[in-house]
Amino acid sequence: MQPLECGVALITYNGLKYLPEQLDSILAQTRPVSQIVISDDGSTDGTIEFLDTWTKNSPVPATLLRNQRPLGVIHNFEQAIRAVDADIIFSSDQDDVWLPNKVELMAAVFEQRPEVDLVHSDAILVDAQGRDMGKTLLGELGLSAKERGTIRDGHAFRVFCRRSLVTGATAAFRKRLLEVACPLPSSMYHDAWLAFMAAATGKVHLLDTPTVHYRQHGANVVGVKRKGRMTKLRQLWWDIRGPRSLSMDMQPVVTFRADVHARLAAQPGVPQPYLALASEALDFARRRGSLPRNPIRRTGTVLQNASAGRYGRFSAAPWADALRDLLNK
Repeated sequence: MQPLECGVALITYNGLKYLPEQLDSILAQTRPVSQIVISDDGSTDGTIEFLDTWTKNSPVPATLLRNQRPLGVIHNFEQAIRAVDADIIFSSDQDDVWLPNKVELMAAVFEQRPEVDLVHSDAILVDAQGRDMGKTLLGELGLSAKERGTIRDGHAFRVFCRRSLVTGATAAFRKRLLEVACPLPSSMYHDAWLAFMAAATGKVHLLDTPTVHYRQHGANVVGVKRKGRMTKLRQLWWDIRGPRSLSMDMQPVVTFRADVHARLAAQPGVPQPYLALASEALDFARRRGSLPRNPIRRTGTVLQNASAGRYGRFSAAPWADALRDLLNK
């Protein structure tokens, strides 16, 4: 079988501090990539000047796209992935470092399993200076053995209906996924969207092996911070007492789940159980966002959702969310 071509979609914005190290790690892969597309969203820190020189001298064909007006993270990413001409697209942040065998490990999965549309992995968390923090991405996300098993059994969609687990820095996907996933919506980060689309129309594979040094620093667009039990309890207390209404908090979730359901409903071949699950997840988010203010009616609605198992299927923290729904007005 002909080896699959692997390309990189890297988005940048004022990333000069860490960018050279990331690019060096991409070029140092044990399995070389065939193309690198870099889309810059209006950097002003010297990033664009550095990239202009770097792309001209890159040993790998490299394309630099420059946005005169910022597109934002999601649409800048979409511009980059649409420009990659390769079988497999590797998503890249500007401030991480790839381990040398990342492309080799992930490409092997795609070549051995034609039904897989997206592969993601664990990552080693490092601080701003690149020092190992002694933690992993999936460890901090609290990925359970049950969730791992569900993903391995080919039912990642069920897990993603509860919470997002795919981080773009650790992900690669087939070019064909763009036919379903694009245009990308603005309702949620692109990694969660791509994961949903891949899980609904194909398969998702999880590599337990870390493939990236995932840098944690103050400028992260998306970072990782696991909350201890007391922190979670304090957050729940302030959520209950605070001025924000639950309907405000749920609106982004409702919008994202509505986008997921609408896109899947328009796609032929989506398994009916997944479409039904997406519909139920949307309905549950809407119910949570419009709970009755009357305490008795409110309690009845929450208990009805709990007894039907909706918190367990569609909430990352079922007990905490049910309690928040009971007490937050």
